[in-house]
Amino acid sequence: MWAFIFITIAATMIFAIYCIIPNYWMRNRSKRVLRHGTAEKPWIALTFDDGPNPLYTPQLLDILKDAGIKATFFVMGKQALKHPYILERMHSEGHTIGCHSFSHRHAWLMSPWHTFKDLELTYQTIESFLGYKPRWYRPPWGMFNLCSAAAARKLDLKIAYWSIEAQDWEATTTAQHIYDTIISRAQPGSIIVLHDNRGAPGAPAKTLEALPPIIKALKKKGYTFVTLDQLKGDTT
Repeated sequence: MWAFIFITIAATMIFAIYCIIPNYWMRNRSKRVLRHGTAEKPWIALTFDDGPNPLYTPQLLDILKDAGIKATFFVMGKQALKHPYILERMHSEGHTIGCHSFSHRHAWLMSPWHTFKDLELTYQTIESFLGYKPRWYRPPWGMFNLCSAAAARKLDLKIAYWSIEAQDWEATTTAQHIYDTIISRAQPGSIIVLHDNRGAPGAPAKTLEALPPIIKALKKKGYTFVTLDQLKGDTT
């Protein structure tokens, strides 16, 4: 009986130390994580997670190109291996490319070793195709474990979170909901997270439907779309 209680308490403490506490700290407190840009300029950063996707990402790139704006893509290593030509197009058209894990496994399900190797493999995949050292990292679901920040630091990666999400991965989310959520919450320095892969079947199609009117409305309000590098002030 006492052994069971001791094991339960020990397991709970380990879980809290490895998962809950660092996750709360990184998402809400750590100065290492970019959650929002400066409010002094009317800048907004569009970011896209989980791609590239051979159906949706080229359409997304067309939308961005037609609008004359740059975005930041957090790509999955296994998707990049399957579709390197899309990765190359992102880079050639001036978008920033960051790491979003290799296979989108939750941080709380990864050991310290796996955390480091997963990020390193994603980093190496991007660099091998582009000759481009990625500068940004966003963990899947925006969830961290005790080793996430150390893994990013080892590769000299900045960590990005977001300030606006529109649940665009859910089956019940409509293009109108995506539009309304982003337009109502947009502020100078906002970081918007959307998805060009995964989620419910067909979910990225609704994101693509919502995106042109979102861009048009925010431009009308005087916003300029920038990459995370620009938002952080690392480039002009």
